[in-house]
Amino acid sequence: MVTVKLFGTFRLDSGLKELQLEAGSVKDIFPLIMDEVRRLDPQTELTMKDLKSCVVSLNGRQVGMRAALNDGDLVILVPAVAGG
Repeated sequence: MVTVKLFGTFRLDSGLKELQLEAGSVKDIFPLIMDEVRRLDPQTELTMKDLKSCVVSLNGRQVGMRAALNDGDLVILVPAVAGG
């Protein structure tokens, strides 16, 4: 079981702060998050594309989609922000 924390617009748009999920890799958590978001709000505007464009931190280190997950890991998802 891994802990997934959502921040920024992900938290605002989904209404979720934290989830406990069973997943083998970072890419495996995205459909699980979307399932929960849609369960809570079938009209959500959050998309899989939004989630996949985020910055992912695994136990305090930025990782990619293929990073393996282990029991007890902490995954933090932060929307990518652009500015100018």
